[in-house]
Amino acid sequence: MILFYIFYLVSNSHAITQESEEITNLSALEKTEQPSIHKEKELLDFIKVGNKDVFESNNAYVSFITKKAALFKGSNTIVYAEICFEIAKKLTKDNEPYQAYEYLDVVSNILKENDISEISFAAEFYEMKGTYFYDFRRYEESRILLLKALKQQKEESTLKISMINTLGLIHKKLGDIDSSIYYFNKGLKLATKIDNNEWIGIINGNLGFIYYLNGDLISARKCLILDKELSLKNEQTESALNALALLIEIELNGGRFDLVETYMKTLDSLIPQVTDYYSVMRYHYIKTIYWEHLKEYKLAYESYQQSVLYKDSSGREYDQLNLQNMIFQIKFQKNRNESELLIEKEKRTGQLYYGIAIILSVIILACIYIIYLMRKRKIYEHKILELEKEKIRTELKKNEEELNKILENLVVKNDIIDTLNQEINKREVSDENLTLQKEKEVIYEKINTFTLLTENDLLEFKHLFDKIHPSFYDSLIQKQDDLTNSETRLAMLIKLNLSSLEMSRILGISQDSVRKSNLRLRKKLSIESQKELIQFIKTV
Repeated sequence: MILFYIFYLVSNSHAITQESEEITNLSALEKTEQPSIHKEKELLDFIKVGNKDVFESNNAYVSFITKKAALFKGSNTIVYAEICFEIAKKLTKDNEPYQAYEYLDVVSNILKENDISEISFAAEFYEMKGTYFYDFRRYEESRILLLKALKQQKEESTLKISMINTLGLIHKKLGDIDSSIYYFNKGLKLATKIDNNEWIGIINGNLGFIYYLNGDLISARKCLILDKELSLKNEQTESALNALALLIEIELNGGRFDLVETYMKTLDSLIPQVTDYYSVMRYHYIKTIYWEHLKEYKLAYESYQQSVLYKDSSGREYDQLNLQNMIFQIKFQKNRNESELLIEKEKRTGQLYYGIAIILSVIILACIYIIYLMRKRKIYEHKILELEKEKIRTELKKNEEELNKILENLVVKNDIIDTLNQEINKREVSDENLTLQKEKEVIYEKINTFTLLTENDLLEFKHLFDKIHPSFYDSLIQKQDDLTNSETRLAMLIKLNLSSLEMSRILGISQDSVRKSNLRLRKKLSIESQKELIQFIKTV
């Protein structure tokens, strides 16, 4: 656990985001059990990030976060309240309502002692708990919570529509039809404003059912048609089935039998996808009416039997759910009282945990300091490496300058040789007497002192060239091992990006001779053009 905490702090301070490291450390975190290491804010951030992909299953992830949340049991902070609320949302999504409700009750106890107007998740929390009370058939308590949630929710969103719709359902259950219609119309107006087709369909279905019960079949038909179309579009099978069932009754009463046939075909196509007892019962009830209309009394009787069967099943399911809710609430109240006693006992051992937390904090700080020293050493080593690289770059630049200096000296030598050759030619044109012959011999001696690329020159040139292009000579010989020294020398000059004029002055030959040397080199390397030769040498 200490290792995970260290990793968490270091990763936050240095923005380390490598996925593999994250997964490794989360796996290590999953095995830890020490309560004092994790602060509430860290656990909340961990839950909000959504790390469940690194666990073997969703159950393992939920088990992990509930275990860690249990370490802070008894806390009265807003952060802990939000932790419990996040867990309740995940349990609700996983169809674990009773476990979720226990966490919602913890949140409720904390929020009642705080100013909820400053709490970001208050509206969503009261909406969720109000919905739970609605499912538990505690309609008045549900209404109070939803009104509280509606007061906190300023933003026009699907959450606000959900609150308003549930309030409409509550008033329908309480028999206050006018209030129910008011809330449904209010929710419909908001859903239309933000263009939410799913909620437009749902609320139209609720309104259509109320209008149907009140005998306003025209308004009911209008709402139910829209509900049917949007439910089919959004693949809300049960909603579409219930809308179609009511529409078929309305159309039969109105004598629009062509629409009845169309709706019945659609209804028949939906029933294989439905598992809810009530919806299946509604289907068979409508089929009974339909067969009676066609005077198919045998089929009508069979459909009636099926509707009764599913009605009984639906009633038993409803009663069983009510019984489960009642048993849960009794047990919950009992467990709540026991939990309060347990929390009181745990407070007495709080000082011991606090001392342990201080010791562990000292250990953690020591480990962090060690990591800081290690990081500082790494930075120092990095600076040394950069200095070494800079030294190598400086030496390379110096070698290039020395090589250029040698090439310039060779050009000067060849210029002198060229001058001396011109002097010789002038002397040959004039009369060659004995004195001139001696002068000629002196000039030749001077030429011999300026021999192009003496052995020392070549050695020094090659030494500097190898520092700039260390593997060129060996690579070239490997590619073509029958090259002469002059051809190798020419290739080295081409590698230096010298022009034909520069190469002729360095080698002490004419540009035409340079071109011929290039031609011979190309033939030996089986290369067609000078451009290809240059590209070949650049790749060596």
